[in-house]
Amino acid sequence: MLLPNLLQESLNEISKNYQQTLLQEAYTKLSTYYRNNREQIAFSLNSDLERIAYVLARMPATYAAVKRVLLEILPFADNVKSILDVGCGPGTAAWASCEAFSDIERIQLIELNQGMIEIGKKLALNQLKMRNADWLQNNVLNSLGNIKIADVVLASYSFNEIKVQDKEHFLTKFWEKTNQFFVLIEPGTPLGFESITFARNFFIKNKAQIYAPCSHTLNCPALEKKDWCHFSTRLQRTSIHKILKMGEKGFEDEKYSYLIISKNNLERPFNTRITRHPEIHSGHLKLNLCTNNGFISKTYSKKDGEKYKQARKAEWGDSWLL
Repeated sequence: MLLPNLLQESLNEISKNYQQTLLQEAYTKLSTYYRNNREQIAFSLNSDLERIAYVLARMPATYAAVKRVLLEILPFADNVKSILDVGCGPGTAAWASCEAFSDIERIQLIELNQGMIEIGKKLALNQLKMRNADWLQNNVLNSLGNIKIADVVLASYSFNEIKVQDKEHFLTKFWEKTNQFFVLIEPGTPLGFESITFARNFFIKNKAQIYAPCSHTLNCPALEKKDWCHFSTRLQRTSIHKILKMGEKGFEDEKYSYLIISKNNLERPFNTRITRHPEIHSGHLKLNLCTNNGFISKTYSKKDGEKYKQARKAEWGDSWLL
């Protein structure tokens, strides 16, 4: 996956006055926070250098994850005209939404870090929908009275930063602001999945429809196996991306966990989810699936005809109909 040309050009523009070595040093410092204490990363972005280094290094991956998740609801979202990006950073989820939904007319974004908002506004100068967005500088829990209901509400890589005692309040209030879909995305780590599980349990308790990735509302098989449910999307790295990450590969695999809740009573076009990379062999392959009977493996061979052809094209994270 690639960033939109307008966004990549804007990233190049805001970083052109900074030495790459200084950006790399700043990101190396920040990545320590990111690995050791995700909750503290928002409080460590104290200079334009740090904020721009962070955006250059992380925005491509978070964009790719959000775009991949939004593809789940694209065929079933009914004329999405408004989005709300909660804890938006530089507006990554909003950018992905603009690419996914062609009819967006209103964008609201909430972010505490004023410096990050300024970067987000600079990135949006060449994108009409983002340029006209409504940015609100505030703690997400203190801004509920100032926002409107949106067709799609997204909390991308931000719910994990909400304190445990505030999580139910967060979910309750932003669910009230949702017209069609509420989307949570977190890093594909045990800690990120813990937050997703909290939200899943909350919405099941409140009888909301879990649309994806789950095909059921029974106990999570991953938890029963002391595992965590996560997926992966691949993005291409730019030269500055490789420098900041000190990586040689031309691509990066972003691991993420997510949850999509629907306000509509949708009939899912699937009943299982592929939970690992398909195991491909000569003449046959095996899919590892999450079902309402727990984790199962299903083997398809050439004699299965069209189903085998579909399985050959399937990827980790895809929905699947048994």
